[in-house]
Amino acid sequence: MKFKYKKECFQISIMVILYVLLGNARSIQPNPFIEGANIAVNMMVPVLAGILFGRGQGLLVGFFGTLLNALSPAGNMFEILAIIPHSIMGFSAGYFKEKFPTPILACSLIIGHILNLSLFTIFQLLPLATFLSFQFWLGIGYEILTGVIAIMIIKAIYNLATEKE
Repeated sequence: MKFKYKKECFQISIMVILYVLLGNARSIQPNPFIEGANIAVNMMVPVLAGILFGRGQGLLVGFFGTLLNALSPAGNMFEILAIIPHSIMGFSAGYFKEKFPTPILACSLIIGHILNLSLFTIFQLLPLATFLSFQFWLGIGYEILTGVIAIMIIKAIYNLATEKE
């Protein structure tokens, strides 16, 4: 029996592996505005999966990538709480991929950050006083902006590499 969804499973598997690898590479890029924080480059992966392959792949990459990363050596309570936000972020990027250009879709990172920050606050991992810091918001903005730019570049490279003549 031939497996019907082989291509989709391959896409999801590669993106999940990329998510976990980036999630465990903690020294990739420190956030210059938030002391002790690193830019969560792995957050780009579900959004990119949604943009490139669709809402189902974005959702599954967000879910399984974050779940496996939470179970890895890099895992912690923040990562566990990020499972649903990252799934929603990947789904939304894929859901709107036919309606909006890449820069707008890449802003799905904002959805992930809002949901993450909400859950981190609800579960008391992030004190409310943090939201009063200008440096904190500058760091979040920096992380979103670098993510949007990276997604646009990666998508352009992907389009060039897969262009059919």
